Amino acid sequence: MATPRVLTTLKALRRAPSRAVVTVGVFDGVHVAHQRLIRSTVTLARRCAGTSVVVTFDPDPQLVLDPAHAPPALMPLDARIAYLKALGVDWVWVLPFTKRFARMTARTFIQDILVRRLHAVTVVLGEAFVFGRNRQGDMDTLKAFGSAHGIRVISVPQVKRQGQPVSSSRIRRLIHDGRLVQARALLGRPPALYGVVVRGAGRGRRLGFPTANIQLMTQALPPQGVYAVLVESRTGHGRWEGVMNFGVRPTFGQGPLVCEVHLLKFSGRLLWRSVAVSLIGRLRGERCFPSPETLRRQILRDVARARQRFSRTPILHLASA
Repeated sequence: MATPRVLTTLKALRRAPSRAVVTVGVFDGVHVAHQRLIRSTVTLARRCAGTSVVVTFDPDPQLVLDPAHAPPALMPLDARIAYLKALGVDWVWVLPFTKRFARMTARTFIQDILVRRLHAVTVVLGEAFVFGRNRQGDMDTLKAFGSAHGIRVISVPQVKRQGQPVSSSRIRRLIHDGRLVQARALLGRPPALYGVVVRGAGRGRRLGFPTANIQLMTQALPPQGVYAVLVESRTGHGRWEGVMNFGVRPTFGQGPLVCEVHLLKFSGRLLWRSVAVSLIGRLRGERCFPSPETLRRQILRDVARARQRFSRTPILHLASA
């Protein structure tokens, strides 16, 4: 299979793909409903010897339209693109979402993006999809236009779990509430935190448990506590089991929120590497201990529990696609 093309500006598309089968969305988290939509797009494109195209947006439209109430992301753009590529997409077109772009009408979006630039022969969308200025366009809008211009429009039914539609907002709530098993079911993999390894204060090393201190991107966060995690380098190869403390380290005085991970089988340097931290399970809440030695003994127990968790939990698909 050819390497997928990734375009990141409106003008980057210099020639239309052959027989484009197109889907459109933000796809934050690339959850199981997104995966069904994208796989349908890829399958239809292959059947007609066409090109599967995902049109997505950056930043999230809500950050532009209502920044005060915009939700935190489930993953950064580069991780989103990696997952889309892993699903077999031929082209990913990332449209910069600006206030000017937000003023585009639904009709203009269809005519300019789908018809003039992409020459779409088929458009595959979720049944609740809306688009254009003030969300004025929907599936009926697209089907009416498609019927008049020879574009096949396919509506994919909502994917439901426990009787409710799968959505990025639902997954954010589950992560916020610490319901990792449910979040994993909707994502199709463990939820993950993304960030860069930075220098820490060295307290973990002095306790006998050196840690990778991770500066997190702005994203959906779980409750404070201690977690069994799997850490993956996003700039190279490597995957390591670990124990993460996510909190304010109350034993050493209330401080800022930090993410620090003790890797169970690792030797080397991760400083300044970009990593993904998959949340396998919560071990306990964060507590204030009477002394560093008491904390050290608790960490030993945390590590033992994490090893047990890893021994019985198969990890097939993690954060870095």
